[in-house]
Amino acid sequence: MEIFCCSIIPLIGSALQSSMGFGNGVLLMAVLPYILPFGKAVAYNQISCLFLTILIVSKTWRKIRWGILFPVLVPMTVSTVIFTLWSFSFDQSILKILLGIVFIILVVVFLLSKKGLTIKPTVTKGVVMGVISGLSNGFTGISGPPAAMYLRPSINDNEEYIATIQCFFLIQSTTGLISRMGVGALERGDILPLLVVLVFTFFGSILGRKINDKVDSAKMQRYVYMFVGIYGLYILVSELINIYLI
Repeated sequence: MEIFCCSIIPLIGSALQSSMGFGNGVLLMAVLPYILPFGKAVAYNQISCLFLTILIVSKTWRKIRWGILFPVLVPMTVSTVIFTLWSFSFDQSILKILLGIVFIILVVVFLLSKKGLTIKPTVTKGVVMGVISGLSNGFTGISGPPAAMYLRPSINDNEEYIATIQCFFLIQSTTGLISRMGVGALERGDILPLLVVLVFTFFGSILGRKINDKVDSAKMQRYVYMFVGIYGLYILVSELINIYLI
């Protein structure tokens, strides 16, 4: 089951992210915490996302808007380290509840952005969004929504936006992964499943580029967010019930 999940989920997730800009981390974190310890599941997610963003950024780095990225990037990096180390003192049920809340927030952000609600891009708001991203990254390995709310209205060119936010994801994954490795989240026995994750992440990125022009990205986003919202509610309710019953 572990090898199956470490192959199919990265394949689908990286195909989604390569074709519409996100999806890999969300799908991995929807499944892996139920077959692995939570901290290790986040580390697997971050390795997959790191590999995928390297593939993307290596081709788009010239379009990164560093001046806009730094106000959100620096506080995200610092707070990621702090909250990652802190997360290891939490019970796994609490971390899963936080993951469910993050999934629900993802859907809320998506619905608000569809209505045209964005955050006016200022340095102060970039710092605030960076700290929130680091908090979410440290506890759940997902940090995209706050960064997207700051970066999207700051960058009009779509190619520059994709390059910039993928660079954010690259550094976010690197920071979180190094922090988790520092407290022993990964072991020698993780080498084989991680190799499987990376191989299928690579094939998924190829698949995503091939289907990019053949799928309706807007419709696909709606389906993904519907899944994320329903699954987030399921995680939240089921973990609260477990805690209450215990």
